[in-house]
Amino acid sequence: MTVLYSLDEREETFHNPVVTIGNFDGVHCGHKAIFETMLQVAHSINGDAIVFTFSEHPRKILTPQTPPKILTTSTEKIRAIEETGVKNIVMIPFTHELANLTAEEFLYRIIFYHIGKANIVVGYDHAFGRGREGNYEYLQAIAHKEGIMVKRVEPVCIQSKPVSSSWIRAEIEDGNVAMANELLGRAYSLSGTVVQGQMRGRLLGYPTANIAPDDMDKIIPKDGVYAVRVVINNTMYDGMLNIGTNPTFANTERTIEVNIFDFNSDIYGIHVEVYFYERIRDDKRFESVTALKEQLYNDMITAQTMLKTRA
Repeated sequence: MTVLYSLDEREETFHNPVVTIGNFDGVHCGHKAIFETMLQVAHSINGDAIVFTFSEHPRKILTPQTPPKILTTSTEKIRAIEETGVKNIVMIPFTHELANLTAEEFLYRIIFYHIGKANIVVGYDHAFGRGREGNYEYLQAIAHKEGIMVKRVEPVCIQSKPVSSSWIRAEIEDGNVAMANELLGRAYSLSGTVVQGQMRGRLLGYPTANIAPDDMDKIIPKDGVYAVRVVINNTMYDGMLNIGTNPTFANTERTIEVNIFDFNSDIYGIHVEVYFYERIRDDKRFESVTALKEQLYNDMITAQTMLKTRA
């Protein structure tokens, strides 16, 4: 795997390059179809397949007052793209200067100059350049002029609806992680460091690890209890996770706390990754600590049952 973080990093030229361009937040089922087509085209001409993407969401630069929550950090995006079989990624910062380039300037000054006169694979609704003028019709004209191949990939539809990053964001924000996972083609994950919490879980018999997310731009699922798996030092454990304010104890701070089944090691300061599989219930206030403990036991049984059916 080769990942270039600057257009000037690579000294050698790509061989018969085939490139796809986009933000690819989430690297969902629709994106994977694009990568698969790109790999097929590259294989047919003995060429290099390259994903050209950005280290932050373009809207974070274009609309800083209302930046989008992201599905994948840069590290997660690279890992997800690599898992599709792609061997070359160009991941550069998205800047105002880049946003102001016309489609022609972007294509010739960025793609063709730095990558080579590449064949191009795009999604069904993709457009680039100032004013989104670099659409499929524009690329077809360029292909005729420059003697390159341009291929458009039709949408991947689930429930008769095209899979999109915005759809997945909405599902996660509503707590529908099972649906989001279907659209992603994998379990949604959240990474962070275990920090000191209130330690109430230990007193209840269900000790929890309080997680501080790596990236505050990352989407946090809706408050509630979830069946999850947790990766600690390359080992995966089943667990249940609560997002919310612990209203039984009149807290106001929103926390992310995971109870890891059959695990009792000290992991303060350790980096962990949580994979969400299904939502169990809302975060709610209980009339007594006893009632809360009974519910936690039921949550554990429910989570264990849910995870048995999840690969």
